[in-house]
Amino acid sequence: MTASKTTDGGTSWTRYLLTTTSSMAMSIAIDPNNSNIVYVGGYPYLFKTINGGTSWINSTNGITDSIFKIRIDSTSTNIIYAASYDGVFKTTNSGLTWSNTGCTETKSVLIDPDDHLIIYAGSNSGVYKSTNGGSSWVAMNDGMTGNYISSLGINPGVYLYAGTEDEAMFRWSLQVGIDQQTKINTSRPVLSVYPNPAHNTILIKYQLSEETPIHLAVYDVTGRHIKTLVDAAQSSGNYVQTWDGTDHRNVSVAAGIYFYKLTTPTETNLSKIVLMK
Repeated sequence: MTASKTTDGGTSWTRYLLTTTSSMAMSIAIDPNNSNIVYVGGYPYLFKTINGGTSWINSTNGITDSIFKIRIDSTSTNIIYAASYDGVFKTTNSGLTWSNTGCTETKSVLIDPDDHLIIYAGSNSGVYKSTNGGSSWVAMNDGMTGNYISSLGINPGVYLYAGTEDEAMFRWSLQVGIDQQTKINTSRPVLSVYPNPAHNTILIKYQLSEETPIHLAVYDVTGRHIKTLVDAAQSSGNYVQTWDGTDHRNVSVAAGIYFYKLTTPTETNLSKIVLMK
């Protein structure tokens, strides 16, 4: 696992080796009160630096799965939440030890800026809310038709936003006395990928609302074309395509982050795939 740092606006970067074992970084969080304190999480570790990256400490004690997202409580920075498939992990001692608060299969976690005890988690079964710092969770999925939550965002006191892998974007009103959800985008093809991360075969599922030409292909992080999976006109309906982790020559590619892009004459959709070996 590696992390990189720039001090000149991206002109140059310093790369830090966190561990020599096979792993990858998937989330980073900087202490809002001290920019020298940084947390990096991924597969399968979580590391911390207190000196701007000069040295790193393994802070995985209590964490049992890969970390997709890290959030630091700005009102008390010793409290941190980390989203993973095993659950939302929480530390109250700056990463020395972690405990699992529940809410499994999570890829995103968010702290409400207006109330640090209110935590939102995005999972493969929808959005969950805790009003007691993760001690208990309740679902808040009314009006949502896509439950694979990949990201969360918030306009404090106004809206909570949830990005999904298969049904575009939703929002939930946070205004007092109003509980409403609005689907923002219904025109794009419905997409999902499973499992993600994956060791071998990845299933890419999509739904077309009308007959249309599509192009579905895999690319690496540099934008280099890896393999075309579909290049044809398809009628409306549900489809499943598989990617076995090989390129156009059927040679296995290296572990890392890849992207699949589904293109129609009116829409382009891009999502991330994490391939592990």
